Amino acid sequence: MVVGLGLCTSATVPAVAQESHRLTPEDVVPGVWGAMYLPDDDGPSTGIVVLHGSSGIGPNYSGFGATLAQHGFVALVLDYYRETGNARIGSEQKLELWPVWQETLVNAVQHLERHPRVTPGRLGLVGFSRGAFLAVSVAGQLPQVKAVVDFYGGGGGGPASLENDVSGLPPLLILHGEDDGVVPVSFAHRLNDAAQAAGAEVELHTYSGVGHAFNLPSYPSRYDAEVAADAFDRTVLFLRSRLEREIR
Repeated sequence: MVVGLGLCTSATVPAVAQESHRLTPEDVVPGVWGAMYLPDDDGPSTGIVVLHGSSGIGPNYSGFGATLAQHGFVALVLDYYRETGNARIGSEQKLELWPVWQETLVNAVQHLERHPRVTPGRLGLVGFSRGAFLAVSVAGQLPQVKAVVDFYGGGGGGPASLENDVSGLPPLLILHGEDDGVVPVSFAHRLNDAAQAAGAEVELHTYSGVGHAFNLPSYPSRYDAEVAADAFDRTVLFLRSRLEREIR
């Protein structure tokens, strides 16, 4: 059932966006940079790390993190480029930086789990495009990560193989546009098949007539408000069902 939760529109993002800042002490290397978004209530909550796409952190992801917080999650929007810079898609530099980005994500998960508002042991990852590839590549190595949402990404985006990335993968939700010209929908199907073959629980949902970055308001030629709302609803329902069922 889709409940119409929706996603922050571009008009609401500036009011909630925070600057990326260092969240961990100087002795944590690589450092965790980003922004935290907390629910209004004071009780323990489920922690989610949000991973930006190849263009880097920005108001799209801040808005997404703020909206997750409005729905009861503690969201850490991670700036995994902060200490390395960006790298062109498909370049050797990207493959060189990939292990550093993975380690940054590991440090971010550990930092979030120690947050006083977060219930430890059951965290989630939500990745967009490159951030989705990154989330998939790390999730199976972290026992506290119990759910991953992949927005128009895939697996095998770093030096390791797709089969290695999906080993030990927790429950996975894949959301992808069928007309994606940046990361073709075939990547979603390959990830789905490989994860299932490895024994993971996978949900795959594709959207007809929709391309890449369909839920990012700053790309108006790609943005589809109806599809964005549906995808966000599916994300929240998936995260709640996989992360909160053993907490309550």
